[in-house]
Amino acid sequence: METKKVWFVTGASKGLGLTLVKKLVTNGYKVAATSRDINALISEVGVTSDQFLPIEMDIVTESSVQKAVQQTMEHFKTIDVVVNNAGYGQIGTLEELSDEESRRNFDVNVFGLLNVIRQTMPHFREAKSGHFFNISSIGGYHGGFPG
Repeated sequence: METKKVWFVTGASKGLGLTLVKKLVTNGYKVAATSRDINALISEVGVTSDQFLPIEMDIVTESSVQKAVQQTMEHFKTIDVVVNNAGYGQIGTLEELSDEESRRNFDVNVFGLLNVIRQTMPHFREAKSGHFFNISSIGGYHGGFPG
């Protein structure tokens, strides 16, 4: 008997996250998909079902992440794979960007990822199993673009 894994995907309402969620659902996986806008998830993928759980989550707020993980555990009873996909690029020269813009970007891209790992790792440890996929930009390896 083949058991399909339960995936927890952040940043799932557009781009790579949305494409991944649609592919996973099409292939029979169970997916908890998070976004700042639950309506975007519902309109793109569908409403809550045995296979799909759309969740509104603010990745920089630890209590919001904790609630999303708890909702996933209540709905699917486990999490097998976490895809940390939420994030965004910040383009601009140093003098163009405010401290607030730069901090917000760092909060989402770094502390958001850490919030998700912090809330899901206890479940992985208890199950003695689990996988993280942390999605990043090529900009982390190659800084040869302006801004």
